[in-house]
Amino acid sequence: MKTMVLNIIERFGLFRVMRYGLVGICAASAHAGMAFLAHRQFHLDPTISNFAGFLSGAVISYLGSYYFTFKSTEGHGRSLPRFALVWLIGIAINIGLFKTLLTAFNVPFGLNVFIAIVVTPIAQYLMLRFWAFKDSVD
Repeated sequence: MKTMVLNIIERFGLFRVMRYGLVGICAASAHAGMAFLAHRQFHLDPTISNFAGFLSGAVISYLGSYYFTFKSTEGHGRSLPRFALVWLIGIAINIGLFKTLLTAFNVPFGLNVFIAIVVTPIAQYLMLRFWAFKDSVD
């Protein structure tokens, strides 16, 4: 039974999905921590503070994706631009979905945020897995 479960986990890449989740938690924590630090300690504008947090989260997300989630063997020259494009598409998905659900369907704010938080990382994972890091060995 244990072997069958491990085979299923390996076949569907569930260890990779778990690593992606861990990297996401680290990136989100870095984003929040940096934004808070920049705003509270350095008294930067809230928007600038959030952008600093976003950048720190993006760096952690890229490095975590490259070295840990997908264990890429390709150079950064190919992976980094693709990763950046996936992030930009992710932002567009997040904002577009949020705005559409809010205006066209009047989805309540809390549920809307939850949907955006769930859908965006799934879409980004699929783009990273099957395009940005598609040749990575796991």
